[in-house]
Amino acid sequence: MTGLWLARWPVVLLAAWPILAGQAAGRAANCAACHPKQVSGYQRTGMANSLFRPHKQPSGRFNHALSDTRFRIESTAAGMRQHIERNGLDAEYPVAYVIGSGNNAFGYLIEIGSYLFQSPISYYSKRAIWDMAPGYERDREPDFTRPVTIECLLCHSGQPRPVLATLNRYQPEPFGEAAISCDRCHGPTDAHLAKPSAGNIVNPSKLPVRARDSVCDQCHLAGEARIPNPGRRIAEFRPGRELEEVFSVYVFETPADNAGSGGLKVVSHVEQLALSVCARQSSGKLWCGSCHDPHDKPVNSERYYSAKCLGCHSAPRAKSHPATATANCIGCHMPRRQTRDGGHTAFTDHRIARVPATGSSALQRKLVAWREPAAAVADRNLGLANVLVGERDESAFHMDAGFRRLTEVYESRPDDPAVLTSLGLVILRKGGATEAARLYERAIALEPAYAPYHINAATAWMTAGDLVKATSHLERAIQMDPSLERAYRKLGEIYTRTKQPEKARQVFERYLKFMPNNVTARGAMDVQ
Repeated sequence: MTGLWLARWPVVLLAAWPILAGQAAGRAANCAACHPKQVSGYQRTGMANSLFRPHKQPSGRFNHALSDTRFRIESTAAGMRQHIERNGLDAEYPVAYVIGSGNNAFGYLIEIGSYLFQSPISYYSKRAIWDMAPGYERDREPDFTRPVTIECLLCHSGQPRPVLATLNRYQPEPFGEAAISCDRCHGPTDAHLAKPSAGNIVNPSKLPVRARDSVCDQCHLAGEARIPNPGRRIAEFRPGRELEEVFSVYVFETPADNAGSGGLKVVSHVEQLALSVCARQSSGKLWCGSCHDPHDKPVNSERYYSAKCLGCHSAPRAKSHPATATANCIGCHMPRRQTRDGGHTAFTDHRIARVPATGSSALQRKLVAWREPAAAVADRNLGLANVLVGERDESAFHMDAGFRRLTEVYESRPDDPAVLTSLGLVILRKGGATEAARLYERAIALEPAYAPYHINAATAWMTAGDLVKATSHLERAIQMDPSLERAYRKLGEIYTRTKQPEKARQVFERYLKFMPNNVTARGAMDVQ
């Protein structure tokens, strides 16, 4: 058995298909009675079409040369199905949801019981091609396996309904509404619908600057790390409050040269705009709403946004500029650039640069808070962010920075599961397997319902040589959450290491009860 088996999950089941568009339309109708223009215009925007059941999707074929995997897509009035074939094995997966408006691309979600997973292929509508979904390009064993977490869905759906303490398990109906709805920017609407008043609804433009910007930042400021405050979840943010009351966003102190390092990040609009001279000289007056109307989609984007520029820059311009009547400001000052994390897509550069911007691309760039959170959690959140980025980028610089800060934080927060698990990760990397295992055990005691903590503990005990404890934790993780591929894989590794091939095979079989179509796992079974 190789260490790469069970690298992904497949799809086998599809839940009943309620008419999500009807749900969203029904709620919008409540607002339309008083705000018909805004509701009608909003239906044309990308936000209003961010998630839906598959319909009118393109069919096609795509071959992924690196993995020698072939994909075939069939889209009919009855629904959408995606096929995968590799090493003589094939599988078929019904698509449950389409994610994304198609302004740039479509992604696809599938359901296995109450779990959501992402398809490894996407349709890039700007180029009219099928290709690998972002993050799958270099995968040598792609499958329908990536867990779709609540953090992924918060900005692509109206009201996701996760099962707490799980990665990607959801209520029988995963979404209260399909696409992003009015309450995402205006807050809960029940009181306003019962008795309409300006005092019981959030108008972002009327909020103080930090709260105003937080409405947009909740989805358009990804940064390098998002760290929830102790006892909070990112999904708890509500318009009208400041983002930092729930979580902090961390960015590199010195921006990278986005063009030189492979393109912009998809979700970096807020960071880019803050670098612009326009924003820096506006004393907080320039914000997303200065140029973007969230309630409508411009018929001619070039003219619409150029008019916004000319509304401020009405003074005579250089002779090299075109006449006002034919101005295309954004074509030169806000060009579309290739993204480094968005597959085959390009997004508008919001730096509003006179000339191409430059910056540091060094790995040792400090992380800083976009806006400082409360002093009581500042060191904790920054330490956690450094460890997260250090693990993602394999950066010893950030790992060490996080470890130093969290070691001090631990003295006052010995019962913080996030601090314990991050310290455990760094200590395990430094060779302290037994100490890391004990930190993980403490996190389990504090949050016993979270199955991934058992995988952490098992990993540490495996490294420490205690395979009995490792096996116990892995069995517990699988019992709590049968979707956790890593638990099966590590359990199989233990049985392979201890020369128990039959038990290793049984691990395959147990996994395939949950993921019966997984091409990678089925292929591994065939060579046993």
